[in-house]
Amino acid sequence: MSVSDKESKPPTDEITRRIYEAVSMVLGLKAADVMKEPIYASKDISVLDAAKLLDESDRGEVIILDDEKRVIGIVTERDIVRRAVAKGLDIKNTKLEDIMTKKVVVVLADADLGMVAKVMSSKGIRRVPVVNRFGRLLGVIDARDLAGALTTQRDVLEKMVSSLEVQLAKVTQELMSMEEVKKLDKSVDRIYE
Repeated sequence: MSVSDKESKPPTDEITRRIYEAVSMVLGLKAADVMKEPIYASKDISVLDAAKLLDESDRGEVIILDDEKRVIGIVTERDIVRRAVAKGLDIKNTKLEDIMTKKVVVVLADADLGMVAKVMSSKGIRRVPVVNRFGRLLGVIDARDLAGALTTQRDVLEKMVSSLEVQLAKVTQELMSMEEVKKLDKSVDRIYE
């Protein structure tokens, strides 16, 4: 009697499901998964107060919000140096509104990291506010956060590929063994015919 087809099939559906789940988990990271708490302020605070805020928080940007917590601007350390200090502005009396970048690129919290990287690269920006579907600020991602998350994704994927190669070799061995058993079964069946 030969081995039934049902018994000879490897559990490919289960393997496929596990692979899909693992890849989805790794590649499914969203902006919300890697964003950090934002530093934000009103457009009316002074450049000096914003600089102090950045110094205390050890961050590189302050996001400017309107009354409804929507992003209306961003000021980076570089902006403070180039747009205020280097131009000799009085940083005690100059407001953030006067030096902020007003056309701010934002990403939605559910944007995947590949898209976030593409946006940051194509726009030449190192920081991007993360907003909800109503445009309200949730967090911020900087190039360092993104690089760390993408590196982790790459490392996990490399390990997964290596593991899959090992599993594939085992399944191939099993299939080859099953084929040998089938051939032997057929040979035995011919002998008894």
